[in-house]
Amino acid sequence: MKFAAGQSWTYRAPQGFESSRLLIGAIATFDTGAHIVCCSVVHAPKRHAEGHLELVTIPFLPMTEAAFEASVVSLDAEAEDLPEGFVGKLQDWSNDPRGLSVFTVPFEGFLDQMITHQMAASAGLSAA
Repeated sequence: MKFAAGQSWTYRAPQGFESSRLLIGAIATFDTGAHIVCCSVVHAPKRHAEGHLELVTIPFLPMTEAAFEASVVSLDAEAEDLPEGFVGKLQDWSNDPRGLSVFTVPFEGFLDQMITHQMAASAGLSAA
C-alpha cells in the first residue's frame, strides 16, 4: 500500500479549487486485508442554494482504499496538521454501533455529489 497517515494528496478538484487537498489522518486495516483511508479535505468547494461557492473543510471522510486511489492524482507533501475535529470524528466512527460506514466512490470535490454517487452505487444505479 502506497498510502500512509500524514500524507497530503492532490485530487481531481473542480476548476478554481486546485489548492484543495486530501489529508490522510489514519488508515484502518482489517483482518481481511482491507484498508479504509480516513482523511480530511481542506479547501473543498461547497455550493450554497443560491449558487455561490465557498471553501470549506471536511474534517473526516472515510473511503475504501480503492475509492481513495481513484480520487487522488499525486502525492503533494506531508500534511501540516489535520483539521480540528478529525480525531473526534474518527473516534465517533470507530465506536459507531451500526458499523464502520465508508464511501466506495471517488471524491471529486463536492461532498453532496459524492453522497449522491454513493447512494446510487449502493442501489446499483448510475448517478450520472
